[in-house]
Amino acid sequence: MTRIYDNPGFAKRNNISVIVLVAVVIYGVFELYTAFGTGSQDQMAAMFGVLFVGGGIYGAYTIWSEARDAVTAIDADFDKGLVAITLWRPFKSIVVEAPIDRLTGWRHWVKVGKRNMRTHFVIFNAEGYPNPLYVELTKGEMPEDFRRLSPAVVEEFEESTGKRADAEAEA
Repeated sequence: MTRIYDNPGFAKRNNISVIVLVAVVIYGVFELYTAFGTGSQDQMAAMFGVLFVGGGIYGAYTIWSEARDAVTAIDADFDKGLVAITLWRPFKSIVVEAPIDRLTGWRHWVKVGKRNMRTHFVIFNAEGYPNPLYVELTKGEMPEDFRRLSPAVVEEFEESTGKRADAEAEA
């Protein structure tokens, strides 16, 4: 298998976030215990406990919903027609294996963030996985082997970023 795409820091950042969220929830439970479990009615501790537990649950939900379908690596064997897609899970990864010709729904999507910052994504569906998968183009460049997987999405990306016009001007 040949590595086509790799986002090495993604899993590490999310795992650190999970550790921080667990610490936040534990602290919130401690504050709730202090407020109600010791016999004294400390309203400030109760408020902090509720905020920390609620914030930890919200943070865990946000990480899970935004990162569970994000691709951390793609390995392909073009001779055999197989692809292995690695996805993040807390403290481990899962690998979705599928035939290359069963990867469908390829599209290019641009997320516009604060200060008009643009992040490019490739979205596709893989047989055997229920949700669309997201590939974040971290350096704003399309990995060359994506052209072999989906030439149409590479063209769409190049048109969106102006790289196709640059290549035609050089020729």
